[in-house]
Amino acid sequence: MDGGSHVLDEPGRARLEATYREVGDDLWRAVLAYAGGRRDIADEAVAEAFSQAARGLDRIEHLRPWVYRAAFRLAAGELKRWRASTTGRSVDRRGDPDATEAMTEMMELVGTLSPAQRRAFVLRDLLGFPTAEAAQLTGTSDVSVRVHLHAARRRLRAHLEEAAR
Repeated sequence: MDGGSHVLDEPGRARLEATYREVGDDLWRAVLAYAGGRRDIADEAVAEAFSQAARGLDRIEHLRPWVYRAAFRLAAGELKRWRASTTGRSVDRRGDPDATEAMTEMMELVGTLSPAQRRAFVLRDLLGFPTAEAAQLTGTSDVSVRVHLHAARRRLRAHLEEAAR
């Protein structure tokens, strides 16, 4: 991790490594789904979130939700920059070559959701986090997660019904 000139002490390093072992894979999968299957964005967002955590570890009380929020924020910024740079151009949306057509279509549908809806859908429906934990990880309330999840499901259902016609 790029900690710059900041050097972690042994307890800090152990805390960061334990958190990475505990949540790294789930966080990467959540960001991958949030980013519509863009592995490059998931890789960069998770790595940078842990890098930022290392630099500010002494100021972070609850590390797990902090890295989730940071990774989602970083991925959202990357997606915004990517969309701005591709506006008006034809973009290859196939993503990972071994992705199935159904998964690609689902990722495209998830990409139509607002960032808050996408976070709620990914954490609750794709990764199975309880509402309270999804709220903690995103720094929102249980009610906010439920509202955004309901809107996401309604929007996805409408897209699927329209496609079935």
